[in-house]
Amino acid sequence: MLKQTTLVDTHTHSRYSGHGTGVLAEYIDAAARQGLWLIAQTEHMTFPFDLDPAGHIGMTYEQVPAYLAEIAAARLEHPELEIICGIEVDWLDGAEDFIRTQLQGPAGRTNAAPLNPAAPTTAAPLNPASAAPVAASPYELVLGSVHVLTDDPDAANGYWALDYDAEIAGWYERGADYVWREYLRLWLDAVESGFFDIMAHPDLPKKLGFYPSYSLQPMYQTMADAVAAAGLMIELNTSGYFMPAAEFYPGPELLAAFHRAGVPCTIGSDAHDPANVARALDQGRRALQEAGYRYLTVPRRDGDRCQIALAD
Repeated sequence: MLKQTTLVDTHTHSRYSGHGTGVLAEYIDAAARQGLWLIAQTEHMTFPFDLDPAGHIGMTYEQVPAYLAEIAAARLEHPELEIICGIEVDWLDGAEDFIRTQLQGPAGRTNAAPLNPAAPTTAAPLNPASAAPVAASPYELVLGSVHVLTDDPDAANGYWALDYDAEIAGWYERGADYVWREYLRLWLDAVESGFFDIMAHPDLPKKLGFYPSYSLQPMYQTMADAVAAAGLMIELNTSGYFMPAAEFYPGPELLAAFHRAGVPCTIGSDAHDPANVARALDQGRRALQEAGYRYLTVPRRDGDRCQIALAD
């Protein structure tokens, strides 16, 4: 199916994500004012209780029914908009069962049981063919991402957030070479898990301006080949331009590698404030064209995809 307008935003977060601001309705209103025809609300999924007991970085289990109800209310208020009920899931070592049950929404178990992150760092990637399906998920779009490493013996829960400026000391303690290697290992496990539709901000470790001493080109090719083999999408995430890295996720070289591998790409603002819905989408579309993309691919509520020509 070919649409005629690229006015979409497939990655947004409200205060349900813990560190977002503004209520969900404000994001939908902002999308309507800007003439979008589709917006995906993609709150951060509930984290294990031992990592986020107060819901600072994701929804609490108790908030999920309210989130789903507000999506339903927004659809009644804005019938002109296609509103996708989505979720962003952080991949964690040893969390496959936790993720599967949380993706069931209210039908899944609570997040009261702590997750033991002490999984071997050399664990083999999951085999998606053997993964049990997620039953009756209310989420129409699932973004996969990696924000934390499970390697901090000094932290009570074992986790370290690689993109959180308050935890920047962890970069100096571990070294950029190690962090990028561990990120890639986790990211590839996420791609192969079978849980996700889109891999969000694929080169997130650059957010705070840290790069390894080695060339990233082989890593970029590995990432592109993995996503292509899994049949997933990636996103052009415009939020990176406003971070210390001052560059979209993915950057030009990685984006070009995804294009060469035939990986379809969508676009999102990763807004955590209603004022940032659809931010820098024009610049993002130009970046896609410069990388070789001629069409934007947009996920739909029914699980299908449509293509939109990027030509001016």
